Amino acid sequence: MPKTVVARMTSVLFIGIVIVQLLGAWLWVEQLQSSERDRMIEVSESMGSRIGQTIAFFEKLPKQYRHIVLDQLRDMGGTRFFVSVNKQHIDLIPIAESEFSLLVRDNLQRSMFAQLGQIDDMEITFVNFDNLKILTGDNLMVALSPTWKRFALLDPGDESPVAVIQFPIDEEEWMYLAAVVPKGELLLGVDWINGERIFNLLAVSLTVLLLTFLFVRWLVLPLKTLAHQADLLGKGRNPRQLEEKGSKEMVATIRAFNSMAMRIQNFITDRERSFAAISHDLKTPLTRARLRVESIKDDTIKESLIGDLDYLGTMVTGSLQIISDGIEFEHTSDIDLTKMLGAILKKEEILGLPIKFDMKKNITMKGRSLAIERLFSNLINNAMTYGKGVEVKGKKQHNGIFIEIMDNGPGLSDADKENVFKPYYRLEHKLSESHSGLGMGIARSIANIHGGELELKDRTGGGLIVEVYFPL
Repeated sequence: MPKTVVARMTSVLFIGIVIVQLLGAWLWVEQLQSSERDRMIEVSESMGSRIGQTIAFFEKLPKQYRHIVLDQLRDMGGTRFFVSVNKQHIDLIPIAESEFSLLVRDNLQRSMFAQLGQIDDMEITFVNFDNLKILTGDNLMVALSPTWKRFALLDPGDESPVAVIQFPIDEEEWMYLAAVVPKGELLLGVDWINGERIFNLLAVSLTVLLLTFLFVRWLVLPLKTLAHQADLLGKGRNPRQLEEKGSKEMVATIRAFNSMAMRIQNFITDRERSFAAISHDLKTPLTRARLRVESIKDDTIKESLIGDLDYLGTMVTGSLQIISDGIEFEHTSDIDLTKMLGAILKKEEILGLPIKFDMKKNITMKGRSLAIERLFSNLINNAMTYGKGVEVKGKKQHNGIFIEIMDNGPGLSDADKENVFKPYYRLEHKLSESHSGLGMGIARSIANIHGGELELKDRTGGGLIVEVYFPL
């Protein structure tokens, strides 16, 4: 399996992991927001109820006793509320409004109105503790003298804001009440997806990606090796016995492949041994028969028998040649096709026929040199014999190597384009020592063993094109 497939699988898995992580983060944020929203509703309703009770109690007091009660309230519970009566409204610096500040304000107001009834001109303001004023001017609570500190609100220790309720009691006095919103930093706005969470998200995603890549590689590597060995087996090479590793299914597949490869190799070996023995055994009696025929005095019978023996001898010689030149036993090497084709054509110049060679760039491939040379020798010799000349072209493209061997002969019919690959088939229907009818079949077998193909085409203007293809 190519590396691009592993990369593509890993990319798809990574995208899936990121989508799942983002979806998980979104669900987490939604759940957290919902939880915090419910908490702030509960807190604001409780605060509103207590504040309403305090204000209701205070409003029922006669005016002359209010300051006495305020002092007592400050002594007893000044750390929860800060209550005072001011001559006028105190201007405050509010925090920026947010979803949660609006939520808390609405619930405070609703709870207080449930205790006190509708109050006109009531103002609820949320301010930072450091900006909390208790008197007009710049009298900040944090700047109170030590004597007054015991009457003030305690610093919440975090960023929780303070809720300040102000409304006029009468024409001369304003009610002022300040209370810390417990764990109310949400009112300031929360960056749910911050740098820390993004870093955690990326760290988890990259960790899962690495583990996924290693897992995919563990799954794919044995499959890649198996595909390579299967390709070698298809090209006639003896694949090595693969190590049985990987998933349970992969181990079973590799075991089946090893068994199949061994059976195929045993079959090929037995076939070659039997074929060689048969060919050898046939050649011996043919030689004896030829010697006996020579002693026959009747020339007609003698010539007829000699012709039959020559026919059988040619077939046996061709069969022995297939075995002796068997490409199964040749090792692969780097082949310079340009140089090889040039050398073959050089040998054919002795015939004095037209020869053209068009291969502008050097083309190399991996293969079995003797087998490839035999392939092109057969094809070029056929072109010289039947086409009275040859033209060879070669090109290397992204998808393979293409070699064209062309002639100006009579060409082949569609039926002959298939028949010429059959053993011992010749256009003249007569065997000879130089052309036994095996060449085209052997040539295509050699191309197939190298993963390629041999195709016959009609040439424009007459003649035949033999196109040989080898994959890169």
